[in-house]
Amino acid sequence: MIMRSEAPRKVLLAEFNEITWRIAAPLIGRGALPTFAAFAASGAKGSPTAAEVPPDLDPWIAWTTLHTGRPQAEHGVRFLEQPPDTVTGPRVADLAVDHGRSVGVFGTIMSWPPRRDARGFWVPSTFSPGPETHPESLRPLQELNLSQTRGHSPTARAAERRGAASQLLRLVPLGLRAGTVARLGGFLIRSRLRPHRAWEKVSLQPLVNLDVFEAQYRRHRPDFATFHTNHVAHYMHRYWRAMDPAPFRVKPSADEVRRYGPAIEHGYRVADRVLARLWRLAGPDTVVIVASGLGQQPYDAPEFGEGRKVVRLRDVGVVLELCGLVGHAEALSMMAPQWNLRVPDPARRAHAVEVLKRAWVGAPENRLFALDAVGDTINFNVVQKIQREVGPDSPCVFPHPERRSIPFGELCATQDPTPKEGVHDRAGLLLMRGPGVRPGVVIDDCSTLDLAPTMLHLMGLPIPGHMKGRVLEEAFEAARPRASRHASASGRVAP
Repeated sequence: MIMRSEAPRKVLLAEFNEITWRIAAPLIGRGALPTFAAFAASGAKGSPTAAEVPPDLDPWIAWTTLHTGRPQAEHGVRFLEQPPDTVTGPRVADLAVDHGRSVGVFGTIMSWPPRRDARGFWVPSTFSPGPETHPESLRPLQELNLSQTRGHSPTARAAERRGAASQLLRLVPLGLRAGTVARLGGFLIRSRLRPHRAWEKVSLQPLVNLDVFEAQYRRHRPDFATFHTNHVAHYMHRYWRAMDPAPFRVKPSADEVRRYGPAIEHGYRVADRVLARLWRLAGPDTVVIVASGLGQQPYDAPEFGEGRKVVRLRDVGVVLELCGLVGHAEALSMMAPQWNLRVPDPARRAHAVEVLKRAWVGAPENRLFALDAVGDTINFNVVQKIQREVGPDSPCVFPHPERRSIPFGELCATQDPTPKEGVHDRAGLLLMRGPGVRPGVVIDDCSTLDLAPTMLHLMGLPIPGHMKGRVLEEAFEAARPRASRHASASGRVAP
């Protein structure tokens, strides 16, 4: 292990999933992202290359690489929220806890279950298998997060979605601000007048979470903290063509541009406001790091003339019945269109894997499902590219153990108003600002593997020998200056 003798600093990691310089740089140039601009001017910036390549270039893999300092071949993550005992760590937060430091983990992908022995707070990803938090008093927030994140399923229960108002009331003692409640109310009014901007709802979730995060952060002042939001990634996946038609062979209609053209910039502006609040929240001994885990680029697949729609199951219960798993499995929707099936019984799990592997649509050579199985969990989804080969009446055939068939249109749905328009890219975004960070530095060559050792270095913690990356020394002053910030006239730190 490498020991650092430099005076330790605290670290606050702002995780803006999949944001990219492709979009952020022009917005900064137009003055639309003042906080990002301040970070770039008075801190260090770079574009980390994700250690993964397609088909393994996914956020659940990239963020685990970033937090463990290990490549996928070592940490072993293959799908979102696979059983935690099958993932090799430790993560930076684990190392901080093990060395007696306080932590505030909030929304980081693949951070379930929370560590009960942590000093501070721990709210896992909004895709977690369960609503457990540390302390348990934060559970109402996670219950709301999970109900909203899983609302993308075509069969999500309307009662769960309608229950959001009562769930919000439970967050007031946890720090939910009156201003955020007013913003939510304003959205409900606007959505009646402008239903085409219903996409704004996605960017409200991080603001609700940020209220609670701020209250917990002020209470605990953790040595290491994370705050994760996925809202910008969602907008880029869905609405890139409406924002910038140039990279796409099939251009958007005028109505599509009107409806969805502002969505991505709106998402980045919300991210800028979140970052401004995080910067004001951080103390003078804290380095704030902005990271994306990976990036995105325009998706224009030649085999899909009008773009590739996302195909989802209409009712996972049908698959459970066909696999003989009714009453014997827990089904959880993950990032659309994936599902995780937790099947404790090995024999039933093996049988289900066999059913899913042998299912086909249209013709026996067209596999219906892509799947993986790790531990007691099966991850699966409809093969997305198969949609160009089949129609709603094409038979989905389940030949094991007995031949059963169901029309593709009854089993699956394509409910999104736009096709997939942003695809994962290895080039990410990195900004660092705070005590000892050199202003205006551009880090020319870096990887997601470098973030974990760099954060440990800042906190004065030992860097395990298994970490493959390096400390980004060029981002820091040779000797740490005295920690100080200039406060604004109101006494709040200026962004």
